[in-house]
Amino acid sequence: MRALPAARQPAPCPPPGAQRSVARSQARGAGGRGEASAGASCRSAEEPRARVIVPILTNKKNHQGWPQVVSQDIVRHVHNLKSTIFTVVGQVDGKTLLPLPAGSEGIEDIDLENEKSMERIDKSLVYAMESAIIDWSHQIQEALKKESSEPLLQGSNPNPKVELEFWKNSPCVAGGSPESGPGETDDVGGQLMAQCRCDDLECIYNQLTTRKVRNMMELLERVESSYIPAFKTMLMDVEAALTEAQDVHLHLTPLKRRLEDVERVEFSEVKPFLLPLLHVVCLIWVASKHYNMPVRIVVLLQEICNLLIEQALVYLSPEDLLKGDMEESLGKVRMVLGILNMFKEAFEERREKLHMYYEPGQEVREWDFSSTMVFARLDTFLKRLEMVEDLLATSLDLMKLEKIEFSGIKGKTLGQQVLDMYEEFQEAYKVFSERTYDCLDLTNTDFEQDAFGFQQKVEDMDRRLGTIFIQAFDDASNLDHAFKLLDMFGSLLERPVVAADAAGKYSVLISMFSRALDHARLIYSRHIQAELKLGSPPVHKNMPPVAGALRWAQELRARIQVPFDHFRHIPHLCLDSAEGRRVIEKYEEMIQLLDRYQEKLYADWSQTVSEKSQYNLTQPLIRRDPETKLITVNFDPQVRTSFPACWRARLQAVPHRAWQVWWDRY
Repeated sequence: MRALPAARQPAPCPPPGAQRSVARSQARGAGGRGEASAGASCRSAEEPRARVIVPILTNKKNHQGWPQVVSQDIVRHVHNLKSTIFTVVGQVDGKTLLPLPAGSEGIEDIDLENEKSMERIDKSLVYAMESAIIDWSHQIQEALKKESSEPLLQGSNPNPKVELEFWKNSPCVAGGSPESGPGETDDVGGQLMAQCRCDDLECIYNQLTTRKVRNMMELLERVESSYIPAFKTMLMDVEAALTEAQDVHLHLTPLKRRLEDVERVEFSEVKPFLLPLLHVVCLIWVASKHYNMPVRIVVLLQEICNLLIEQALVYLSPEDLLKGDMEESLGKVRMVLGILNMFKEAFEERREKLHMYYEPGQEVREWDFSSTMVFARLDTFLKRLEMVEDLLATSLDLMKLEKIEFSGIKGKTLGQQVLDMYEEFQEAYKVFSERTYDCLDLTNTDFEQDAFGFQQKVEDMDRRLGTIFIQAFDDASNLDHAFKLLDMFGSLLERPVVAADAAGKYSVLISMFSRALDHARLIYSRHIQAELKLGSPPVHKNMPPVAGALRWAQELRARIQVPFDHFRHIPHLCLDSAEGRRVIEKYEEMIQLLDRYQEKLYADWSQTVSEKSQYNLTQPLIRRDPETKLITVNFDPQVRTSFPACWRARLQAVPHRAWQVWWDRY
């Protein structure tokens, strides 16, 4: 029994729309053996063999003087060579071509009903046909074992188009039409095709149902060959596999449009198309009789993940990701992370709602496979993206070192230390800008080593930066300077090492704010005492009594409210401690004191301002002094202070009559 070739090298399929033509070749050359259609490449390879080599070696006249054993052995080897070339050419064209046995060229002319014709049949022909069935079974079993998961198992990363190509039912023509002569091809016949399962199975089925093969099986039945049941089983297996492939192709076809939508748009705009894509996958699982197996749906989902990774790589441009603008690159990386994580969430959501795709009473088949099987490569890609994100975020934080300036006694020394750290960071980051590798290549370990070395240097800089922050904080003269220092460091304080060093200073900050509240309370008490002593509140120069007192209260409120607002925006500051709660109570008590003071001041003023102003404005503008007989301006001091009070307190709720008087006069 001859050995089959071990390797199959698929070639690309032709575009959809080409015509299907599975040809049945006729006997050609001196060999005179009919074979199934083999394609343009098959014919070009067979032509010199069929016209020159085979006729010479198989011509009995050239065997004169040879022993019969040698002659038969030569003929057998020539036939084996011819069959091997025929099979290999079919593999190149993406087809499983079944070579016919030697001596079968005239089998259509044998009258199987004639006993004399049956007696003249050489037993070697029966043996050759039985051997052919064995060889065919090996070839067909190889074709039936083909699965779309093979590229994944071989380590490549195919996208869903490979899945569609594997199952598609398209005109993957292997050769010319039956009418084409030797060396001639149709318009489509010269194209090389990838191995499409549906087309390959149909090609096999057509070969097994040709007239010549049917006559061979009838002949074997007449001689009661034991290989007939094996052939029938083989034909049934091919029919079942062909039916399965056609069903899968039918249900995978709607997926093509959704995949084209994903490929058409830029990756940043792909999010709205992911849920419809998963929706079609769910419909395929529910509707297809042959694709609703975990092993196949997992392969499809893995290929969809590969497609998203491909699109993400095109969007990110990994070669320039660490060489361009850091902020822009970081934004792209975070967008890709958000989209890919959203896809994983959408998958889990569809998995939970899969039962909604089934009709009432229909058996529900859940996706009971682990999500790790689907997202193995995607999770690895996400980890690499997170590594790049951390690298870019760290670099953006350390870029702020260039703008940090300190005041105080140690300001110059600390500023020089920070500037030296910034130069160290620039030198460390230069490694990535000078490298030419793809930082998102999952097989590239150079980037991981460089990122690890960079991270070690950053940790050392973080420790030094934490020490500098402590020194600068201790050098801050008051609460305002301390908050300015916090604002200047900004996100640097969120880095774990720096945050650990800065944590001990937050309690000091709370104590400073507590002292500020005590000082504000002292100012308030002194103000109230001065008001009681003078009979009116002390105000700024040229300020009316009421408006001036209100302005003083607002200024004192701002003095404690602004620092308190800063406290609320410090992420690591915890006010739930005992000291923090006491400070909050002191702050709220001080705010309530100021509220009551302003309300009382306003209430006393609003009760009399309208009537007094209206009465005084009705008096004559000038009057004569009864004693000196001099004419003086009759302008009451109360009116002189109420108008400016209305103006300066115009943002307050001024009594309507007082406001109307002021508006009419001014």
